[in-house]
Amino acid sequence: MIRTACLAACLAALLGGCGAVGVISRGGTAEAIADYNAASGIKSRMKRSAFALDGVDVEVTQGIVLLSGEVPRQEDRIEAERIAWTGDTVSQVANEITVGERATTGANAQDELTSQAVRAALLGDSQVRSINYNVEVNNGVVYLLGVARSGEELERAAQTAARVNGVDRVVTYVRIEGQETAAQ
Repeated sequence: MIRTACLAACLAALLGGCGAVGVISRGGTAEAIADYNAASGIKSRMKRSAFALDGVDVEVTQGIVLLSGEVPRQEDRIEAERIAWTGDTVSQVANEITVGERATTGANAQDELTSQAVRAALLGDSQVRSINYNVEVNNGVVYLLGVARSGEELERAAQTAARVNGVDRVVTYVRIEGQETAAQ
């Protein structure tokens, strides 16, 4: 038992950059590894692409790919989504990439602070199982990915995130346990 918990904690630390921490409790270690591999493969293919995709952030949670960030042209946005669909185990692609100039370093730092504040708010809410949510922030927009235990929990998580200073709006790509995922 202790060995399994240690393995899960080590895996969570290793995979945390791809949002796999929230997946481990619901989908298991195999699904976390599949999501990590899908994200790595998508990022690798984007780096090899002739398109301007270096401003694209890729997160994969339970087969849902979230693309966010900025690209200079619509063609780049389309190519990023095409590449995302080539990932193993990808069941949905949420293309939230904006076309235009890249965010400044200050804006990126503010998004990171907002992301940490949202994570802390979710962790502090006893009615939300925060480990089941991956939080990404881009230009003040919070994206929640993961699995909610119920519609009420999802609503509460979104409301909790929306109350955090610096959040302009909340978009969820969260599956309610036993149902399909839909953006809200």
